[in-house]
Amino acid sequence: MIEQKLSESQQDYLKIVLNLINEKKVARIKEIATRKDVSMPSATEAMRRLFNEGYIQYSAREFIELTTTGEKVAHWLSSKHSFLKHFFSDVLNINEELADREACAIEHHLSNSTLERMILLYQFLNECEKNDSRTINLFKECLKAAEGGAPSSVACRNCFIARNFPHNPGAKTQHTLLANLSRGQDGQIVMLGPDSEIRLSLIDKGLLPGSLFHVEETGDADSPFVIQTNGCLIELDEEAAKMIEVAIEQPK
Repeated sequence: MIEQKLSESQQDYLKIVLNLINEKKVARIKEIATRKDVSMPSATEAMRRLFNEGYIQYSAREFIELTTTGEKVAHWLSSKHSFLKHFFSDVLNINEELADREACAIEHHLSNSTLERMILLYQFLNECEKNDSRTINLFKECLKAAEGGAPSSVACRNCFIARNFPHNPGAKTQHTLLANLSRGQDGQIVMLGPDSEIRLSLIDKGLLPGSLFHVEETGDADSPFVIQTNGCLIELDEEAAKMIEVAIEQPK
């Protein structure tokens, strides 16, 4: 795509110009600078670069207009942002303000192939007749339970490892808690448990589903568990180790 030739900042400027034209019929340097939260000289320099690259029509003290190429790219960028915002809001149940910020953060780095998969997932969850919106509603129940709310569904109340363990071990693996492992064992994280505060601390440490690890030291109430993952040593207290469901190789 053409937008890959543009820097992240240039992409943002093009979206701002398009939004101003759609909202106010015209785009002015002062308003562009305000929305981008930069000085007017910075915005002016950015417009000169976009003009030189053929995306806008611009001359000093005049309104900025998009060229045919600039309009196509700006529309594509705005559409991608809008979809991601809807995805985060509708599927992940994130509030609108945060969804907008997250869309801004990820849109510049998302390949078209991954974007396509997200679109297909969105369509599957919302439109597939096999789902009939039930999947998203069930997921929202899951979110409520995960965030410490009071889910109405018995299935959601019993979902996490504290009440329903283990989850679907494979033919070659068995599931257990990290707290149950011995020194020297290897495994893969499958699921993070029901305590929201502990779960967020595990995410902050980079202990995510799919992570491979090696148990360096086992712990107890007085000493930490130590695991190695991706070349890093990470300490966990006993409560955190009980909140991590892992898959280990089945004994032969």
